[in-house]
Amino acid sequence: MVDHTPTFPEAFNMADYFVFSNIEAGRADKVAIIFEDQRITYRQVADNVMKVARRLVDEGLLPEQRVLVCMQDRPEFVYAWFGAIKAGATVTQVNPLLPAEDYEYYLNYVKPQFAFVDEASIANFDTALRKTRHCNVNDFRDNVIVAGRARLDAPRKVCFEHDNAPPADSYEPDSHQSFDFWLNLPCDKASQPWPTRKDDPAVWLFTSGSTGQSKGAVHMHHHFAFNTEVYAKAFIGMRQDDITIAGPRLFFGYATGTNLMFPFAVGATTVLFKEHPTPEKLADLIARHKCTVFTSVPTLINKFIQSPSLTRASLGSLGFMWSAGEALPAELHAHWDEIYGVPIIDGIGSAESFHIYISNRPGDVKPGSLGRLVPGYTAKLLDDNDQPVAQGDVGTLWIKGDSVATHYHAAYDKSREHLRGGWIVSGDKFRQDADGYWYYEGRGDDLLKVGGIFVSPLEVENCLMQHPAVKECCVIGKSDEAGLTKPLALVVTGARSASDGLTEELIRHCKSKMVHYKAPRWIKFVDQPLPRNDRDKIDRKLLRKQYGAT
Repeated sequence: MVDHTPTFPEAFNMADYFVFSNIEAGRADKVAIIFEDQRITYRQVADNVMKVARRLVDEGLLPEQRVLVCMQDRPEFVYAWFGAIKAGATVTQVNPLLPAEDYEYYLNYVKPQFAFVDEASIANFDTALRKTRHCNVNDFRDNVIVAGRARLDAPRKVCFEHDNAPPADSYEPDSHQSFDFWLNLPCDKASQPWPTRKDDPAVWLFTSGSTGQSKGAVHMHHHFAFNTEVYAKAFIGMRQDDITIAGPRLFFGYATGTNLMFPFAVGATTVLFKEHPTPEKLADLIARHKCTVFTSVPTLINKFIQSPSLTRASLGSLGFMWSAGEALPAELHAHWDEIYGVPIIDGIGSAESFHIYISNRPGDVKPGSLGRLVPGYTAKLLDDNDQPVAQGDVGTLWIKGDSVATHYHAAYDKSREHLRGGWIVSGDKFRQDADGYWYYEGRGDDLLKVGGIFVSPLEVENCLMQHPAVKECCVIGKSDEAGLTKPLALVVTGARSASDGLTEELIRHCKSKMVHYKAPRWIKFVDQPLPRNDRDKIDRKLLRKQYGAT
């Protein structure tokens, strides 16, 4: 049997692996980042990453202290993220478009020593700062660095009492240093990055929070290099001449991998942009820069399909497109193939594993499945008693590999439940066919037990999506008059108006294509797009709460 486990030296920093290795490989003058009218080389990236690392240490960063990155997709994200990692910090990233109450949660949870914040986020971020006790000390407020702001000659300091939130009129919007000014301050020559080991903590990746508030899965330096070696390089075949682009934003670990770490690991080029990722914006950038690899999610794929202005030629340079983050309906996959023809590499990963561990691959795509197990990972399907299920039966996925998080920060019970001796007990329900392809059946807490038999909401949703009147849908459980669980379909229609006749038509449509008990008992038409979380997944938890589902 071939051993697919790469090894790494004891002294190891993932910034060296992803960034500085390109200098050693002679790629210093190769373009690493395309952003607006800038073409930034690996030499420039490495220089700025090292500047960030040295400045952090110069300003008092100690090994493994926490650094929070809250930025849009821009070069400063790359410099701050890799720079903090190079410095020896433990880094985490959050969505730059959150409300203040979410930033308050993350600040209380992370308790960072430094924060790099986008100008688009700073108003909400500062509102959260005023409510967060440990962030109201002067030293921390001086350590909030803002990207995109015009240069300040010196930071303005605002003094607050440690034990009280500041009065509302004490806030000065320019009280933080700009990234450019901060980066270019004089630095003590003795301020060098703290040395790190392969098993030192490097990054927290936040879960999607589908069953509660998001928690940080704690990852070591070598976790990211491991998945990159076995998945991006060996399984997918990323190349130096690739040019990557993504719809999902860099704060999402899925895109941090595909549109930053993976291209950097092979000396490729990534295209970054701050704007909202519409199909038209993405198609324009793909055509202009001749991108070869596109990172997407099913929601964005659906928007491309519905865009009247785009054609197959719009994406002509692409070799393949990733899809992950949520299940890709087979019907949606078929529509994409018909219109655009770009191969979809559908796969599944998680914050707990850093990235994808089951995936289709170029030249081996089986629509409807999530592909094969990535060599280097081990998987098993167990029933509710932790016993193996028969071939073809649905079970809970357990996954193991050298990128598995050690624990969730400040979540002991959750760590015991989902991270067991190097295994991720995912909560995801899967089946595997005789040819080794894996099929996602949904989250364990999403499955419905109808008449004593488990029903996958995804199967019902895929069936509904085949009807031309359905633009978007989500199936959840709801109790009937006898207290028994039945499927409720929440449906967003396209051009056709909702009506009682359409309700009956959709139910008949489902009964004609699946056993009758799987068909929705009720159809509820929703006149707004279904709510999504910050990873662009349908927020099933919120929908269950809103519509009284069980």
